[in-house]
Amino acid sequence: MKHGAIPLRHVVGVRLAAGLAAAWFGVAGAQPSTTATAPITVQGNGPYYRLALPLGIYAHAAYGDLRDLRVRNAAGNAVPYAWLRNEAAAPHFTSKEVPIFALPASAGGAAEASDDDASLSFKVRPDGSLALARKPARKPAEAAQWLIDASQLKGGLLQARFDVAPEARGLFAFRLEASDDLRHWRPVGGEEQLVRLAHGGQTIERLAVDLGSVHARFLRLRWSNPQNGAPLTGVAIDSVQEVEPVAPIEWTGALKPERCGTDHCDYALPRGLPVESLRIDLADVNTLAQVGVSGLLAATPAAAAEPAPVPRNPLYALRHQQRRPAAATGSPGEVPLLDTVVYRLAQAGGEARSPLLALDGRSYSHLRLRTAGPVSVLGPTPPAIAVGATPRTLVFLAQGAAPFSLNWNTAPEKNVVQGGSPGAALALATLVPGYAANKPIAAGEASVTLPPAPVAAVEAVVAAAAQLPLPTQPDASRKWWLWGALGIGLLLLAGMAWSLFASLRRDRALAD
Repeated sequence: MKHGAIPLRHVVGVRLAAGLAAAWFGVAGAQPSTTATAPITVQGNGPYYRLALPLGIYAHAAYGDLRDLRVRNAAGNAVPYAWLRNEAAAPHFTSKEVPIFALPASAGGAAEASDDDASLSFKVRPDGSLALARKPARKPAEAAQWLIDASQLKGGLLQARFDVAPEARGLFAFRLEASDDLRHWRPVGGEEQLVRLAHGGQTIERLAVDLGSVHARFLRLRWSNPQNGAPLTGVAIDSVQEVEPVAPIEWTGALKPERCGTDHCDYALPRGLPVESLRIDLADVNTLAQVGVSGLLAATPAAAAEPAPVPRNPLYALRHQQRRPAAATGSPGEVPLLDTVVYRLAQAGGEARSPLLALDGRSYSHLRLRTAGPVSVLGPTPPAIAVGATPRTLVFLAQGAAPFSLNWNTAPEKNVVQGGSPGAALALATLVPGYAANKPIAAGEASVTLPPAPVAAVEAVVAAAAQLPLPTQPDASRKWWLWGALGIGLLLLAGMAWSLFASLRRDRALAD
């Protein structure tokens, strides 16, 4: 035997021990996959595709800023993509008084007859605006419906602001419809209300209605009860022109307060959700309260914050472009957003409810409703809220073969930074040569189907566990038997190690 050589039996023993150790630690350290995937469906010829991400992505992804999102092709390779709205030109707002025309109700109340009334009473000027073709049969105060001429506005219609006669009081319910030719009409939202009430020494007035960025030349307002219509004296419409198309706003389900203090309630929000709109659902009728709405920032902000985006809710930008929220007066990390009156009042024409509230589109960990007095002014049961947001949109290059898929992490990983790893988001100017912020990107449409939200799986596991028998306490003698077996095993391992090293020393001595 050569000097320093180790017998074969010892080599086998060492390798066997190493293999067992590796298997042991491999099993102990095994973790489930932390990546998830969802299929992408594309329409059009490309090479670029526009993909609006469902709000459900925030319930899946490990990072609220979606820094680890990847788009992959059939071979599993990451393809280039960029976020769409961060670099687009700022929206252009227009506010303008528009012509309105009083229309009578049809004899039979049918929509078709009303359409004929509208089309026969007007003619279209060369610039596309309307002019009366014949004098209406009724006075404006008796109008059962109104035609609103928005033909001179460009872009999407954000909101309509109504002027009513000073003496008008009450709740005036109506529905809006949109048309481009005065013959074919489509609904705009559901039933809305104009409100001017005096309650508890306060005057409640709601004379603005969100139009949801609808594109239309004409609007028609039809009172739900023609005998209870408000006498309109004027209408102004705010519109917005945006370079890139905007995905429709989506809403969360009802969110109940996570905690309430003496003068506030806090509501936990989905991580990373850009909050653009807020609905406050008071639980009790005949409730009215002055509240302040503020956002609470997470205690540990994201390591890599994304650039300041174009306001994702243009209505908020319009209403707050000339004033900034007051400085924070509550706890650190609390950002005041707005002050408002929330109400739910029973009226002869139905319930009057406070309108949707436009927020800034920033991500918060919680929303706080702070009351001017005790939180009980909101009713014995704290209100639920729902928040709305416009889905984030990305553009990707169809590089490689289809099908394409969306990938993300389901658990945080170390050293994952935004824009710092292969497949991360690019700048639009890098993704699209010759990109101009004032021109839309020519891209096909894409959609993604997300798996069920993780919370559903957790609830299923909890429900299944509730039906399992309760675990029993282990027998004491069995516990001591297990400890004894473990001790004997350790002694055997120590004996084997001592025997192995003693044999190695003897073999080395003989070789010398």
